[in-house]
Amino acid sequence: MDRRFFLQLSAIAAASSLVGWEFAGAAPKPEDGVYDAIVVGAGLGGLTCAGYLAKNGFKVLLLEQYEVPGGYATSFLRGSDKGDFLCEVSLHSSVLAAGDTKALLEDLGIWNKLELLDHPHAWSSRFPGLSVDIPAKCGLKGFERQMADMFPAERQGLTAYFAMWQRVMDECAALEKGLSASDEARFPQLFPTLWDIRDKTVGQLLDKHIHDPRLKALLGQSCSYYGLPPSRLSAFYYLDPTGDYIENGGSYIKGTSQSLSNALAKVITDAGGEVRYGARVESIALANGKATGVKTADGREFKAKSVVCNASAPQVFNKLLPQGSVAKEYADKLDTYTFSPGSVIVWLGLDRDITKQFPHPEVSYYASLDLDANFKEAMQAHFDKSGFSLMVYDNLEQGFSPEGCSSLSIVASCSYDVWKEMEADYLAGNSPAYTKKKQELTDLLIAQAEKLAIPGLSSMIIMSESSTPLTNYRFTLNTGGALYGYNQSIDNSFMTRLPNKTKVPGVYLASAWGSPGGGYGGALLGGKAAFKEVTDYLSQQG
Repeated sequence: MDRRFFLQLSAIAAASSLVGWEFAGAAPKPEDGVYDAIVVGAGLGGLTCAGYLAKNGFKVLLLEQYEVPGGYATSFLRGSDKGDFLCEVSLHSSVLAAGDTKALLEDLGIWNKLELLDHPHAWSSRFPGLSVDIPAKCGLKGFERQMADMFPAERQGLTAYFAMWQRVMDECAALEKGLSASDEARFPQLFPTLWDIRDKTVGQLLDKHIHDPRLKALLGQSCSYYGLPPSRLSAFYYLDPTGDYIENGGSYIKGTSQSLSNALAKVITDAGGEVRYGARVESIALANGKATGVKTADGREFKAKSVVCNASAPQVFNKLLPQGSVAKEYADKLDTYTFSPGSVIVWLGLDRDITKQFPHPEVSYYASLDLDANFKEAMQAHFDKSGFSLMVYDNLEQGFSPEGCSSLSIVASCSYDVWKEMEADYLAGNSPAYTKKKQELTDLLIAQAEKLAIPGLSSMIIMSESSTPLTNYRFTLNTGGALYGYNQSIDNSFMTRLPNKTKVPGVYLASAWGSPGGGYGGALLGGKAAFKEVTDYLSQQG
């Protein structure tokens, strides 16, 4: 192994040991007019980092360009003649009860303030000629038995595949305890399975063990929730969190994801930190190559010893930081990373209770068994040839909708490229082409849901709203309307993931764009990782 791999191993060891890490130092004595840290953006990563800083006595200011906290972890209301409907922006299901995420929420004092609603199934999937419901908390063994009963000819391959998967989970659990310097040198011997899959895709592992295309589809079906098809998605980033999901089950947050974001924001203010909304950061100030503060779009300047960015990495490096502050080699490397997809979402309020007609909280529909082909069609917004996910929140939370009504969301992945030519007009507030395209795709998704899931759906609608990757960008400033930051491809995942510590002293990432990556758990842990890096930096500054 060369030095580059030793550095990567050190990075993954540090990230994995976050679960048991606690700040043991002391915050520096406050300086008048100078913050210990300014956090740019109130998504989950920024909220988490600012919460840890405030609770540990650091002088912290969080600046958010929008009017409420959360980024994608938020919700909004839309009215109808039967009352207001809640529209959940992003959360379908998350493993918040898993060890590392639960420990983080307990650290911040909000675990007992959240009410989690458990999903009855890990996945409910509908392929042409193939329908499967996988029970929640069935564990890898239960999942394997279900697949073996369905595909007895694949038992040998399933045994090998699930044995490998279990080793990944076991080695990740061991890695969370941290590595000594001597252990890092023996990483391939201590963690042979993780070492073996470090440069593998989900598709490669499935092809190695499984032959039946139906079984491959079932084992790789949730890849789209990580933003890539099996042929491109990092096996590590899929297997570890998916294993947690199957073992611990997925949950929804009562009161929508906004409850989580509001609770995190309150952690900050209750501990003496500051949160300001409607404050869009325009630039990061440097002196002698180090971060010294930020400037907002309205001309205000704030001084700080460090800056934590819950903004997209491309925004940070290409816009917020002064030109030339990032070395060309580093900038060129960043340019090789690709952005995860955005989404088209349709929120519907229905004039009746459909929970008996459609009893599942969430079902995913796939146009074919070929997940890579489905992904390709989705990127072009050909949703009749790709598929979609359908969510009925009333099947999880009683009273989610106005009395006698139901709320439904239809979600499909989509590339920003479909919308790029409309961007300027859309942001200027005048884009007939955008409005027409959005309505066409809204109608297409409703028609697909009516055809495949809920007959008569179109006649039930009394509220309709929809969003696109351009909507994502407008509200969060995430480059390309990306849902998960940079793609979790094998060149930017696990050992090779872009670290939270940037090459600019005093500037850190706390978002899906850095380590470990996207999703609720990933963003929360990224915020804690950034907190650790900031405290290390501040202690060195004296």
